[in-house]
Amino acid sequence: MKVGLIHATTTALKPIEKAFHEEAPDVQLLHFMDTGLFTMIETSGSLTPEIINRFSLLVNLAIQSEVDCILLTCSAFNNVTDILQPLYSVKLFRSDEAMLDEAITYERVGLISTVRETPIALLSYLTGKKPEILVESLVEPGLIHLLSLGKKDEHDEKIRKMVHQVEDKVDVIVLSQYSMAHIADQLNTSVPILTAPRASAKRCLDYLHTHRLNMSK
Repeated sequence: MKVGLIHATTTALKPIEKAFHEEAPDVQLLHFMDTGLFTMIETSGSLTPEIINRFSLLVNLAIQSEVDCILLTCSAFNNVTDILQPLYSVKLFRSDEAMLDEAITYERVGLISTVRETPIALLSYLTGKKPEILVESLVEPGLIHLLSLGKKDEHDEKIRKMVHQVEDKVDVIVLSQYSMAHIADQLNTSVPILTAPRASAKRCLDYLHTHRLNMSK
């Protein structure tokens, strides 16, 4: 089985590779990356036709490589799946779909983000599934860039402070980006902490096994 992973930042590589290695080391991962997409969405603040076209190029490359499904790894671009899925028979997964499906089982959700556009994509999914959900969103735009500058400790400390700032107001906390997943192990909170990489890997694997079973019938 082959899974195509579409990246807009290098920070998602290790978390998703680790998740698949722990869940299904036999699955072949094919990486397709365009880091220019991240600069484009930071500049535009939304999904533009140019961004969608560049994403479609990556999807086409993945499909030409005969992947069985495709997983996005950057949450700021998740809504592009709604636009592109009707054009392809290969299943496209949002980076956070499985995690958010767990989050909507709670009444009050804390959303921690380090990219300005991420809460827009996540909020649209949460409220679309559960209009009455209460979301406390904290975002510090550009904080993700500390990782590429080698300032991981500073990045992690700021995230921990954001988590503790919202902890008493919610029933669960969502760490929006794959780049934050490792921080969950550093936290001791009174509410659950949700991260996306492992949940997304499991969602892909469940789909692949079900799809293979159906194909064999």
